[in-house]
Amino acid sequence: MFGFGKKVSPADNMVKIFTQKLDAEGLKYKVHEERPMVFLSYKGDNFDSLSFTFVFDEDGKSVAVRVYSIAKFEKHQLADAYQFCNQMNMEYRWIRFYVDKDDEFTAAMDAVISEDSAGAECHELLCRTVSIVDDVYGKLYS
Repeated sequence: MFGFGKKVSPADNMVKIFTQKLDAEGLKYKVHEERPMVFLSYKGDNFDSLSFTFVFDEDGKSVAVRVYSIAKFEKHQLADAYQFCNQMNMEYRWIRFYVDKDDEFTAAMDAVISEDSAGAECHELLCRTVSIVDDVYGKLYS
């Protein structure tokens, strides 16, 4: 009321801008209660449901998009999994794939964003990430 209270951080502002765009697009999401993070569950042509996580840097100038647990590999599959990741990283721009410490196939994308266009930029990142992960998922299980 008089300017007292919690100051909105640049990251929190970006979360607000992004979620306003998601609302305008009619997309459902969850916002982390303590950290500047937005979660969306998506269904693709080749996967039933994956969670797409947007993590905003505290300065509000960049975002990390992560898709965890795309697939789980057994120890005997790791050599083939690493080769598959390398192949996908050569085929696709914008996104990188890796096997994390839990032997899970993961996708990552990082981007610089600006306040005046963050909603549209993050929505475009979501669309690109869903499209690429869907395509790669189909290759993984073909």
